[in-house]
Amino acid sequence: MGAAERPLVPVIVGPTGVGKTAVAAALAALQPITVISADARQVYRGLDIGTAKPAAAIRERVPHLGIDLVEPGQRYSAGQFARDAAGWLDLAQRDGRRAVVVGGTGFYVRALAEGLFHEPPLDPVQRERMRAWTGALESGVLAPRASTGRIGAGAASARRGRSKWRCSPAAASRGGSARRAPAA
Repeated sequence: MGAAERPLVPVIVGPTGVGKTAVAAALAALQPITVISADARQVYRGLDIGTAKPAAAIRERVPHLGIDLVEPGQRYSAGQFARDAAGWLDLAQRDGRRAVVVGGTGFYVRALAEGLFHEPPLDPVQRERMRAWTGALESGVLAPRASTGRIGAGAASARRGRSKWRCSPAAASRGGSARRAPAA
């Protein structure tokens, strides 16, 4: 289905408690809609306090999808939401209802509207260059540094002597940027 044939999908977004559900309920009084919840917390069963899940009476009157899907502790990602919501959009259309996305998790809305990652085609030449580069690295040098997130004091001071860029500790703590080091 091309973009011209796809139905427009209204999106009602905002923080918890601003009245998104009330707007959706008012819209439902005018036309048949299905609400697709784009809320990262409402997917969890039992987490009713603090998530402002729609009241049972509203959910009986207006179909809501994307609520109470998984148990707390189970993983539910924005990617999973986008896959599920694509199916819910089709379901709403088949049922003759307008889908309306309602929620406060912008990342979910973005995942549905734009996707999360557009993978470029594999470039075998670049891949081989990367393999050659990583193969030339001294064995065992990166793992200890990666596990602590820091470079040891000795390595850092040795590196400072080779670097063309410097950032003082005071500037770094203020979010400062690096500046070109004076010529030695």
